[in-house]
Amino acid sequence: MLPFISFLTDRPNESCICCSRIAQTDCTELAATRFVRKMCIRSHLKGYSYLITAIVFGKNNPHLLSSLTNLLYPAVAAVYNTTPNAVERNIRSAIESAAQNDPDKLQSVFYYHTRKPYISEVLAMAMETLRLESEIGNDSFRESTVATGSSTANSAVEMIEKMA
Repeated sequence: MLPFISFLTDRPNESCICCSRIAQTDCTELAATRFVRKMCIRSHLKGYSYLITAIVFGKNNPHLLSSLTNLLYPAVAAVYNTTPNAVERNIRSAIESAAQNDPDKLQSVFYYHTRKPYISEVLAMAMETLRLESEIGNDSFRESTVATGSSTANSAVEMIEKMA
């Protein structure tokens, strides 16, 4: 399986391996998509796309998470040519829909009991999940390249370490 389509499975994040092949933003978007899919948010909802974009923006610009209403929602709204209120409403309704349709699956994403998480809780958990998965992905990638001794893989590791 190609590492940049690993979001289709429940396997650990391998998208960071693909950073030598595709842009870092694409890796972040794939990881964000996998996180939203784990929450069982249905893809036909507008909130699905808005939430993925919000996670990518939050990962790339952490200062946006300090004020969702004044910074993050307007940034997402600008991408989709809509209003910040519509962004917030659609993300909230997508989370509510997931909580009603499959509460156990939604609960499995959070390590504490919550009936319906707030948007800020979802974004915080997404940031933490993406951070941990990228650390695990980079560590397992380094271990596999040391074991195989691949020169192409070693140069990819060196390139990733230079970017960090």
